[in-house]
Amino acid sequence: MEHYGCSKGTIREALKALEVEGLVRMLSGPNGGPEIQHASIDIVTQQLRQYLHFQKLDFAHVYELRKSLEVSLARNVIGTLTQDNFRRLEENIALCEAANGARDRALVRRAETQFHDILCEASDNVILVFMCRFLNSMLLDLVSYRSDSMREHEIFGEANIDSHRQLLVALRAGDADAAESIMHEHMCCAESYMRRLDASFRSDLLSRG
Repeated sequence: MEHYGCSKGTIREALKALEVEGLVRMLSGPNGGPEIQHASIDIVTQQLRQYLHFQKLDFAHVYELRKSLEVSLARNVIGTLTQDNFRRLEENIALCEAANGARDRALVRRAETQFHDILCEASDNVILVFMCRFLNSMLLDLVSYRSDSMREHEIFGEANIDSHRQLLVALRAGDADAAESIMHEHMCCAESYMRRLDASFRSDLLSRG
């Protein structure tokens, strides 16, 4: 109050606004007060969704980006993936197989997205990671499929599992060219299946999913 020359009410409102944005959190008690927080990816993603809520979304635009960004990610993580990353990628593929066999469509799509998020964890390019994770979150939270053909969904799941298996082999071998090629084909295949399943973005972009 003394530094900015303003009232207690003004400071309170300013801190409340920062808290809503996730930049501070208010601690209670005699030693309480505002504590600075790192801006989370969820907060920034929400702000981008607010912008996109008023735009026309097109899957072609999304996959135009994914075919570039995910390919860059595949090359970027060569040599940086840890044994723990590889273990979790293997477990993720096993989860996808089990969920696809059980025809648990929601779990399959969620697990497929998590595979790419695990790759993001190994990247040192924060901008690349943010963009990939943002697109992943949109595809996971906001996509509806008008086709209810379980067989089509199973085939989609099988194609993704096969691509993830091939990627894992290339990543373990440290073969950046193969990883790029497999990821590009994977993204093209996923875009094709999205069209076959008559996928569309829901209108509730402002929800956190």
